[in-house]
Amino acid sequence: MWLLIATLCGLLLFPAVGLGKSLYVKDKSEALLRTGPSLSNKILVILKPGQEVSLVKEEGDYYVVSTPNGTQGYVLKYLLTDQSLTAAREVAPPQEPEQQTQQRSHELEQQPQQSIQDLETRAQEQEKELIALREERGRLAAAKKQAEDVASQQAELVSQLQTQQRGAQSQDSIRWFLSGAGVLLTGMLLGWLWGSRGRRSNLRFSRF
Repeated sequence: MWLLIATLCGLLLFPAVGLGKSLYVKDKSEALLRTGPSLSNKILVILKPGQEVSLVKEEGDYYVVSTPNGTQGYVLKYLLTDQSLTAAREVAPPQEPEQQTQQRSHELEQQPQQSIQDLETRAQEQEKELIALREERGRLAAAKKQAEDVASQQAELVSQLQTQQRGAQSQDSIRWFLSGAGVLLTGMLLGWLWGSRGRRSNLRFSRF
């Protein structure tokens, strides 16, 4: 029974061992402090080689650490060590080829992280350009609508002018018709008068 209790106490206390201790960013590399345990999470701080942080907890391949100013985030485990740069240089044995290869591998893995940071910067710039394009499209749409309104007003004005022109042409036709009718009636009247006078003259001559 006591053995079981001691085992359970050990399991509960073991994860807490080492928490709160100081960790250091490894030499010749920078560490990205992120908001979560993924390369897609936002970068909070770029930790310089040899910079000291405090261990909060472990989570998978990441350490949750806190910087001296209180910023807390996630860092890949292989980028941190429990030895400062000074202590590591004092006790570090000559590197074997395998260790050199591993360090080179770590450096190569660090490069994509820098590329990710560059991509994030480019994405922000592209987002600003997209916002500017949307504003420009809005201005163009407003200008197009204004041009359509002006065209509609002009078409309505042309229609009114055409209606007025047709009305004027109709009035001119009526005037011409009345003028022609007046001339015709005048001619008929004159012809009738001349015919009447001719008949009277013939009657006078016939009496003699």
